[in-house]
Amino acid sequence: MNILVLDIGGTHVKVWKTEEAEKTKFPSGKDLTPDALITGVKQVIADWPVERISIGFPGDIRNGRPVAEPFNLGPGWVDIDFGHEFNCPVRVMNDAAMQALGSYEGGKMLYLGFGTGVGATFIADGVIVPLAVGHIKLWEGETIDHYLSRAGLTRHGKKRWRQAVAEASAMLKSLLFADYVVLGGGNANEIKELPDGCRLGGNHNAYFGGLRMWEDVGEAAKPRLAVLPKVEAETA
Repeated sequence: MNILVLDIGGTHVKVWKTEEAEKTKFPSGKDLTPDALITGVKQVIADWPVERISIGFPGDIRNGRPVAEPFNLGPGWVDIDFGHEFNCPVRVMNDAAMQALGSYEGGKMLYLGFGTGVGATFIADGVIVPLAVGHIKLWEGETIDHYLSRAGLTRHGKKRWRQAVAEASAMLKSLLFADYVVLGGGNANEIKELPDGCRLGGNHNAYFGGLRMWEDVGEAAKPRLAVLPKVEAETA
């Protein structure tokens, strides 16, 4: 099955084709509208025969569609029907949830993604629960997002950012009774010493998450996480 995986971030859209080791990317940001996304993706895939598309979207997804305009992108995303726009079956979930799905190794896992903002997802025995931890107060009356976003890294420097990563990870792991924490996203490479109970992830796990979203399709599929593909509705 030819699956195209799209990870829509605050600075780039990352695109993977099935069985290709390297991703392609193009700029996102405040100028990225749905039309710009579709144009960029079609330029990347050219004549490649897409059969399914998985999308990680930086916002709240319900019934396979965004329900609010994302802070870091252009306008026009609410209620967009990706399946209609791409003319093929599409499955959509929050971008942090897709990376979490690709990182999951069983049990209770907390995923924290450090990029433009802080994305978080909890998976308990195969059930995905997207989280909005960025609003939780961490130090001095300021939020987790204030310290751990890309702006926070620039604002406070690497030493204080790493300390905040360690304290937020420990606090949330304890709160959720998580077996382990995966630290991913574009800024995870700034982490030099992993906090106790933490593992290092990476943006490439979005690709594996995108593939897992279709594991219940076709006789050859071998779903390892049977409930996971049902988290978001399919659009076509």
